[in-house]
Amino acid sequence: MRRAKRQPNLLNFEKTENVQRRMEKEMKTKSKITAYIVHSIAAAVLVLTAQIGLAGSATWLSSPQDSAWENANNWTPGGPPNGPSDIATFAQSSQTSVNVSTLEEVNSIVFTSASNSFTLNIPADCFGCSGGELIISGTGVTNNNSVLQTFVVGEAGQIIFNNTSTAATAQMRIVNYDLGFGVGGQTIFNDTSSAAGASIENASAELGLNGDIGRTIFNDASTADHASISNDGAQLSHGIGAQTTFNGTSTAANASIDNQEGFGFADGAAVTIFNDTSSAGHATITNHGELEEPSLGGVTIFNDSSTADSATLIANGASNGIGSGAIAFEGGSTGGTAQVMVFDYGYLDISGHQSGVTIGSIEGSGNVFLGANRLTVGINDIDTSFSGVISSDGQGGSLAKIGSGVITLQTNTCIADTVGLILVSDSIINLDFTGPPDVIASLVVGGVAQPPGIYGGPMSGAPHILSEFGSGLGTVEAGPISTLGNISTRAFVQTGDNVMIGGFIVQGAEPKKVVIRAIGPSLTQYGVANPLLNPTLELHDDTGALIASNDNWGTTIIGGIITSDQVTDILNSGYAPGDIRESAMIVSLPPGNYTAIVRGVANMTGVALAEVYDLSPAPDSTLGNISTRSFVQTGDNVMIGGFIVQGTQPRSVIIRAIGPELTQYGVPNVLADPTLELHDATGALIASNDNWQHTIIGGIITASQVRDILNSGYAPGDPRESAIIADLPAGNYTAIVRGANNTTGVALVEVYDLH
Repeated sequence: MRRAKRQPNLLNFEKTENVQRRMEKEMKTKSKITAYIVHSIAAAVLVLTAQIGLAGSATWLSSPQDSAWENANNWTPGGPPNGPSDIATFAQSSQTSVNVSTLEEVNSIVFTSASNSFTLNIPADCFGCSGGELIISGTGVTNNNSVLQTFVVGEAGQIIFNNTSTAATAQMRIVNYDLGFGVGGQTIFNDTSSAAGASIENASAELGLNGDIGRTIFNDASTADHASISNDGAQLSHGIGAQTTFNGTSTAANASIDNQEGFGFADGAAVTIFNDTSSAGHATITNHGELEEPSLGGVTIFNDSSTADSATLIANGASNGIGSGAIAFEGGSTGGTAQVMVFDYGYLDISGHQSGVTIGSIEGSGNVFLGANRLTVGINDIDTSFSGVISSDGQGGSLAKIGSGVITLQTNTCIADTVGLILVSDSIINLDFTGPPDVIASLVVGGVAQPPGIYGGPMSGAPHILSEFGSGLGTVEAGPISTLGNISTRAFVQTGDNVMIGGFIVQGAEPKKVVIRAIGPSLTQYGVANPLLNPTLELHDDTGALIASNDNWGTTIIGGIITSDQVTDILNSGYAPGDIRESAMIVSLPPGNYTAIVRGVANMTGVALAEVYDLSPAPDSTLGNISTRSFVQTGDNVMIGGFIVQGTQPRSVIIRAIGPELTQYGVPNVLADPTLELHDATGALIASNDNWQHTIIGGIITASQVRDILNSGYAPGDPRESAIIADLPAGNYTAIVRGANNTTGVALVEVYDLH
């Protein structure tokens, strides 16, 4: 069974996602509030202009008194410039470092053809200095020569471009930073202002030093134009990466944006965030993978109704898979005609989207995570190649191919076996690989669902030929894939803590319709002694709430998720119990964890059978991770769990018998040394175990399983407990739990799906 290549990165990605979500919400609020504050300040300045005399346009002197913008002695008469119509001009000067410590507003800043290379510091370039604000509300910044002009914004400093102002078309560098002791500097573009051809660098923060990050924020209808923007990744432990945020209807236009990786043990990578109806335009946005374990890669996030438009989005991987670059679509965002490239462990994630995403194309060797959503590719009609993995974590996502461009899949593991494939007629996916088929959940071509089978192009020799699979030799095998289903456990039901408790999980994207039964009297026809004569049944959700119950299936108990009489439905299901005293319910359950409890009426005891039958088998909703807790006795009263592997492919499972570790959950009288047997549909013993750290070779077990059990994440917590890993073909299976040397006690039998 295939796993997506991102497995090593799961925990770190979840951490990245949580960090970015927190930052995103904070930034979205801060950015918008900042914009409103800036407009308010500008308005206040305009009012003050009418009330008091302000300085006018002026040129920075060739030999100024000091570095302060606010010092009139540093300017030609009329200075310092500080008004919405004022122009600040810089030519040749012995003082090329200029410090802005207060709020200054100008129409524009002009560097003459003979000017030096200047550095404007906002605030002043001194230890502990903070604040400073430079508002440019007219023409913007003009650089009339080929030397670099640098604006350094830090320690709560701000540069704000309002109205139609622009940064310079070239040779202008803006650095937003924080030394680690205050609030990071930020550059804000409001209204229809533009970053033009500026080079903007946003520095990261090291939270261990109480620092903040450098930010660039685009509000309203502003544009990044053809700027070059770099967001630095954090450098030390617990650092947060720098940010560029687009709000309102702003656009990245033709900008080049790099989200850098973190270094060392940094928790935060650099991030670019699109909010509201903002657009990535035609930008190229690269998210870099980390260079040093275990920091995080750069991230681009699309929120709300933002769009990737026709951008080129790149996510580069890391050599160890832990800190990979990422592209994520959330909310109702759209992919436009964007060209998406994912390399190595870099990934595209649409699992948090509210529906599904269409993009121009997908290519590379990285990963695509769908969740329950559909990714539609091909709208930009270009040819691409893909050798990564497209997966859905069992949630029923799908890949749809449209357009005239050809996607070439280069391995037989590109589409995970829980992902459906949808092809518009005459839209081609070329299967350019050899070997076994790529197993997929389902296949739809031209709106028509295809029956299970092996499909390929005209040159493949597959039983089913489709021109949509191109000229390659590869094939796909369409599902239904193998699943766990029709679960049952037989045990001796006592009272109190020793009733029978069965747990199961509904996995996938859709609700699962099941019939749950508690069987007792009917067991006598199979020679079972001491059956539970009147079993009752309860169903609880993952909060522990009772959501359905039954006592005698011929009488429906209305309540919880049961809203009408079920007797006819139970009869029509084919699973009506054989005795009226037995219990049953039909329920449609959304994905989640559920617990069924079987008791005897009036504290009766006896052998009973708890069963869950799947009434809606489909690859987008499955039963998995089954467990039953009961009191294990001896002879016929041991615990017997049954399950069915459904489908055309083997299923990899781990089966466990748990006893001693139940004590930590307050369970009394645990089975001190449980043993485990696995039998096939003929009753033959095919595997057994007593103490999971010692593999019993025999049957289908041919080598030590200790390492595999450890790596599965399901190793029992006590060496006396038992476990078996098995790849099981379709069929019926029975797991039997006994106590070593005929001991008795409460035990748990479990089957976990390792797909």
